[in-house]
Amino acid sequence: MLFRISVLVAICICCYSCKTETAQSVLPQTETQATIRPQTENLTLSDINLVIQASRPIDSIWVADIGQKESRFYPFKDTIKVDLNRTLSDLYNVYVHSDLHRIGTQLWLDGDKVIIDLMLENDKLEVTKVKSSNLYDASQHFTKKYQSLVQEKSDSATIDKFLFSEIREYMDTPLSHAMVLNYLDRNQNNRKKVDKVYRLMRMQTDSVKTHLINNTDRITAILDNNAVQFGNYALGDINDQAMTIQLDASKRYLLDFWFLQCAPCLRDHKRIAQEYSIFADNNIELIGVSRDNNYANWKRYLDRTKYPWLNVREQNPEHRLTYDLSIWDYPAYALIDSQGSIEQRFRSFAQFKQYINNK
Repeated sequence: MLFRISVLVAICICCYSCKTETAQSVLPQTETQATIRPQTENLTLSDINLVIQASRPIDSIWVADIGQKESRFYPFKDTIKVDLNRTLSDLYNVYVHSDLHRIGTQLWLDGDKVIIDLMLENDKLEVTKVKSSNLYDASQHFTKKYQSLVQEKSDSATIDKFLFSEIREYMDTPLSHAMVLNYLDRNQNNRKKVDKVYRLMRMQTDSVKTHLINNTDRITAILDNNAVQFGNYALGDINDQAMTIQLDASKRYLLDFWFLQCAPCLRDHKRIAQEYSIFADNNIELIGVSRDNNYANWKRYLDRTKYPWLNVREQNPEHRLTYDLSIWDYPAYALIDSQGSIEQRFRSFAQFKQYINNK
């Protein structure tokens, strides 16, 4: 499937301008209607400027970003000027209301003083031209190229290379999420490729990373399935002897990822020690996984604190469990089942405790 429609937010988040239409009006239409033509002379430009030609009467116009953080209704004029409070860089809805029809389109926009020429004819709202928006141009280029590669039956390596290159090029814009969606549709059964794009997306700014149409839940669901396979990693016990952790089928396990220079990690250890009974009460075993490279300092800390739970240390800096789980922020916790699948991730012991108490 080339492009995917998100049912939850009732939007098309593929990169091309999606045309949508409601059911036909139940009211009779007039036999002839005069064409409405825009007057563009002496136009003072706003953030978004809609220039609309129509062959049927229009009652009002709705313009909103996809998350509807800014949503505007306007009585119809042939030229609609939209001033925004936020920086223009998003997927936007543009809908016209005509009789009982609601007809619209979506398009990616950024830039300054963007001019959009629209044509309402019959039951379609067509974008005929967009001026001063690089993001719109990029979305159109992406769509045409991707469609061409698929229609020409290009090999998977070529298509994936194109997708990944485009994602990297536009990773600082929400458009990248729509591109990632296509990448995931092609590679959802290839954990290595999914992990590759996930590592790239983690470099985004927080505002882009948490955008409404982000793919984080889908990616983590893929990566967290059977994610923790201890036998694939070199782990050492408190005596620096290699060990393999065997998981009991009747238990769950909370993995505590930490290192000595992480002050919040060490504070959490004190809290865990005070409330250690929560693990036995819920048939959960705690395992500390340290990324410390200095064995002597790590052992000295454990000897001094004498915490009762199992602690291991990653022994191979080039092949880490923490790296393969894309753990970069600490403290970090993962609740896993006996198969190594991650049930939930946490940023603190307090989050874990709240999760368990609310189950």
